[in-house]
Amino acid sequence: MNSLTMLYKRARLFKELFLGKTLGKRAPVGLFVLVTNRCQMRCSYCFVDHKLRERELSTKEVLDLIDEGYRMGTRLVCLMGGEPLIRDDIDVIVDHIVSKGIICDITTNGLLIKDKLDVVKKADMLMVSLDGDEKANDLNRGPGSYKKILEGIKVARENGVVTRINTVLSKNNMDSVDHILSLAKQYGMYVTFSITAEACGGSEKIQEMLLSDEETRNIYKQIKKLKSRGQPILFSHHTLDHVINYPLSYSQIIQRDDEKHKGYCTRKCMFGNQLGYVDSNGKVYPCATLWQTYKAKSILDVGLRQAWDNMKNLTCQTCSCPSAPEWDYLTSPQGIIDGIKFTIKQAASQFRRKYE
Repeated sequence: MNSLTMLYKRARLFKELFLGKTLGKRAPVGLFVLVTNRCQMRCSYCFVDHKLRERELSTKEVLDLIDEGYRMGTRLVCLMGGEPLIRDDIDVIVDHIVSKGIICDITTNGLLIKDKLDVVKKADMLMVSLDGDEKANDLNRGPGSYKKILEGIKVARENGVVTRINTVLSKNNMDSVDHILSLAKQYGMYVTFSITAEACGGSEKIQEMLLSDEETRNIYKQIKKLKSRGQPILFSHHTLDHVINYPLSYSQIIQRDDEKHKGYCTRKCMFGNQLGYVDSNGKVYPCATLWQTYKAKSILDVGLRQAWDNMKNLTCQTCSCPSAPEWDYLTSPQGIIDGIKFTIKQAASQFRRKYE
């Protein structure tokens, strides 16, 4: 994909998100689709239920979802899991998304990048989960996973695939920020840092991994300083400030009827309005934060439109998750300018890697 195509697709995406936010139009502009709950890893903080289900969405059901989403306004599909590359038909799914001019991102644990390189190269962007240096990452994600993930990243970058790292912060890797940023600079990537929170679920081990509020706040202050020094951190200062100044515990959600804190963020969250998740069994959720509590409807029972409309009366105002303020920022005038600059940088990085 050339830089002009990348710029066009992202401009179209952010135009639809901006109009939806400004005009109050509810449509699934961005869909995060968990195409399977199967995964070779068992990360302690994962909100996905990895128990073998009787069924997951078939190839036709996934393609029909993409078609219906496109008619409703979908311009971004992020394929997730589980591990999306584990599906035998992932090439068919990716080809269908790309054929419609929809941005296709893939979130992966990195283990199958080499085996599924032909598929990965068709994606607009790859997000690889890596949680720190070898010791810290393997505590979070399993013994021996660091070297395998790093090999996957290396293969992706050598083949010009636009790639970024996402790191989930925990007590195991709270001292690994510098290591992750060093790797990102080495391979020409950006990094996002996520919070491990009780609200998202996860295994019983999550209690041992959770950072205290003070630890979380201090790490994000460190991340903000590093961004100011030019480190490849994708989150904006707007987003980092949202996390640093969050007035409740990071595991708590600000509700719309919370008179004391509702002024902290007056904008309507885009999750559940322009952005949402589809589980591998067809259930539609607003976000990962509400995964454990929201009463979802399935596209298999009522279709995407009705499952989407089921989310229109959410009671939450905002939470500590960095994704919500980041998407809001990206649809602001300054955010759009920064997005264009970032796209150009990514395209240049892709070109350099491809022809080195």
